[in-house]
Formats: sequence, structure tokens, C-alpha cells
Amino acid sequence: MPSAPPEYASLNDIPGARELVGYRINAGAPEEPVRVTLDVDPKHANRVGMLHGGIIAMMLDAACGFAASKHFGKGEALTPLVTLTLTTSFVAGAKIGSRVTAVGTVTGGGRKIAYASGELRDDAGQILATAQGSFRAIKYEVEI
Repeated sequence: MPSAPPEYASLNDIPGARELVGYRINAGAPEEPVRVTLDVDPKHANRVGMLHGGIIAMMLDAACGFAASKHFGKGEALTPLVTLTLTTSFVAGAKIGSRVTAVGTVTGGGRKIAYASGELRDDAGQILATAQGSFRAIKYEVEI
């Protein structure tokens, strides 16, 4: 599988949804889980002032997806992939001003499809949401 475009020095330099929302990715060592963190600001809130469920799902997708990417890349989180399924269960809300962390780990898979699970917790360690997903490795093609 090809790697991510070489002009990106780290996972946190890749533009797109991550940059828009502001979460940070820590892929860790090959045997470590992936961590995705976000400091919850008012711009991340839903209409009742809690972290929006869509952002929760996005963070869990990123944590599980980068864990799957590490599975395909033999510890490197640069293998491009797509999410096939993502089932998210919401347990509790996160308040503005808190820091939340999604942790993703691979639970199985093979050469083209990987399965991962994730948990989102607040800075006090309370579980906020869980997710399970399946991810497929893809070929990366650069558009010119």
C-alpha cells in the first residue's frame, strides 16, 4: 500500500476534517493504541451545550481508523483506508472546557479489512462513548 503524501510531516499536518475540528492524533508506538484528543470549545457544542455527537463519532472513527491503518502498515499509521461500518454508543456527555480522548485498538482483521474498537473518555476518566468499526485498505491515488 502506498503511504500518505510525503509533504505531510506528521498526522497532525494533514488538512481536512481534523484541522477543521481541531483534534490531535497520537498514533504511538506500533504496539500502542491510537489516541485522539480534543479540548472541547463552544464551537464543538450541540444546542444543549455539550460536545456534539457527530464530533464524538468523528473522533472515534479517527482513533479506530488510524489503529486499523497501523494494522495494515505493520505499525505505521499511514496506510490509506475507508470506514466500512462504525457503530457508536453514547453513554454520557462532555462539557465545554473539558478534554476528551478517544482510544482506538485493532480487534482483528486480515490483509484488506481490519476491525477496531474505541472508547471516548473525559479528563476524569469517565467513559462517554464506545464504537466498533470495520475498515478497508485502499490504494492512494494523487489527483493532479
